Amino acid sequence: MKRIIYLFTAAAMLVAAGACSGSASKKTEESAMSVKESSASHAMLAVGGSCGMCKTRIEKTAKDIDGVSVAEWNQEKQELHLHFDAGKTSLKAISAAIAKAGHDTELDTAPDDVYDALPGCCKYRN
Repeated sequence: MKRIIYLFTAAAMLVAAGACSGSASKKTEESAMSVKESSASHAMLAVGGSCGMCKTRIEKTAKDIDGVSVAEWNQEKQELHLHFDAGKTSLKAISAAIAKAGHDTELDTAPDDVYDALPGCCKYRN
């Protein structure tokens, strides 16, 4: 009978030890997630454009930047919705790349020669 009690006690201790190590592991995973999320940034950036080709160009330019995970341009609002890793890039760097592709942003102006080379349907400046 004593053997059975010792066996059950040992089994209970093993289960308890496993539960403790599992919760510690879970807390470690949660801590790692919060560190990763803390470098994630969300931003809206005003970007000029006028058509579907502009949308494609603006979004592709932003998404090609290392660290950008979401780039969605709204033609009506003339806004680019961004999610990016602030440890890898910045809003200023994204804005500069979009300007180099021919689209003015609230932070940067596209070079005239690049803007002039855009297709006619993409001309958005007055």
